[in-house]
Amino acid sequence: MKTTLKTALMGLTLLGLSIAAKAQEVTYGLQVGSNYNMTSFGNKSVKDNNGKVGISVSGFARIGNELFFQPGLGVSLLRKEYTFDKNEKTPKFYQINLPLQIGYKLINDGDFNLRAMLGPQLNYDIKTVKSTATTDYKKFSFDGRIGLGLDISKLTLDAYYSHGFSSIDKTLDAKNRTVGIMVGYKF
Repeated sequence: MKTTLKTALMGLTLLGLSIAAKAQEVTYGLQVGSNYNMTSFGNKSVKDNNGKVGISVSGFARIGNELFFQPGLGVSLLRKEYTFDKNEKTPKFYQINLPLQIGYKLINDGDFNLRAMLGPQLNYDIKTVKSTATTDYKKFSFDGRIGLGLDISKLTLDAYYSHGFSSIDKTLDAKNRTVGIMVGYKF
């Protein structure tokens, strides 16, 4: 199942690149917002797993009109809190995010657009974080991302969910799960 989903997401990325090659309309924008990290842990020794609010800032290019490709580049602060081996952990992750999404305008009415988007997201942790005394969280991770967006003239409002496909720590069997809301301006 995971391989099929990863293959589908990579296929969507390739579709996006072909859209970008044919498209003539390009819109750029900046967004800022908050995220809520709800890491899932497969290790049953992890207790009191609580999500925390973080922040995100990103830029994007929207290539195409009704069907579009939207690559982005952003930075995020992700926070979480949990107990492992009777020790409370409150790690912070400073990430560079690269979402590569295919989108479709469900409503395409000039200055008012409702968009749906789907695609992979690659993450790189800027700072090494210790999970246990002997292991670290991985630097690279791979997520699937789905979202809805609204454009009102030059303003944007996006809500998204990212689901981790790669384990970010083998000891904890941890995977990213993040929801976020972004507001922005397109040029």
